[in-house]
Amino acid sequence: MGALFYFVLAPDGAAGKAAYTMTKLFTLIYPFLFLRWIGVGGILRRCRHAPRIQWPRWREVLGSGLASGLVIAAAGLVLMQTSLGDLVREGAAAVSEKAEGMGFKEHFLRFAIFLSVVHSALEEFYWRWFCYGQIRRKMSRWAAHVVAAVAFGGHHLIITLQFFPVPFALFLTTCVVVGGFIWTLMYERQGTVIGCWVSHICVDVMLMIIGFRLIMGA
Repeated sequence: MGALFYFVLAPDGAAGKAAYTMTKLFTLIYPFLFLRWIGVGGILRRCRHAPRIQWPRWREVLGSGLASGLVIAAAGLVLMQTSLGDLVREGAAAVSEKAEGMGFKEHFLRFAIFLSVVHSALEEFYWRWFCYGQIRRKMSRWAAHVVAAVAFGGHHLIITLQFFPVPFALFLTTCVVVGGFIWTLMYERQGTVIGCWVSHICVDVMLMIIGFRLIMGA
């Protein structure tokens, strides 16, 4: 609902910026309302629901995060050299217009750093640790993976629909869902969101590179 408001209904001006800020604050603050009952296990280390699991070492956590992120990022850059890349570039004017309307075109580097590092951490905290972490208490293991991944892709669909035809927007959103599925699997295996965060940073850097080329080339 937040993405629908700040990206579609009121993307320009103070109202859109306020809605964006409030949406991000919600994803940060809302989980803390439940810490008394769910604890903080899994943010940095060890999920509370499975204290006897032998979690992988930090070297493996960081290595798998970096490796998976680089593989996904490389795949995205390779796809940009295909006909799919042409479809992305066709939306360059719309992307540039939206960036200017939301006020980050002139400060793209700062925006890219924030999105790649801080925002990715926020998404891992909310979507993997909190959403998936609680959904799996209510559903079977694989159902929780699917529901969490699809929910993660939901707001991305709203965004991609503003730039691309419906079939291509659905394809891009499916890629996001697959990414969310990979990261919930990593979180389950590693007991921490750190590996997912490292992977997420790599992917977002790739997206920011593509975004920069679209905006500056529009």
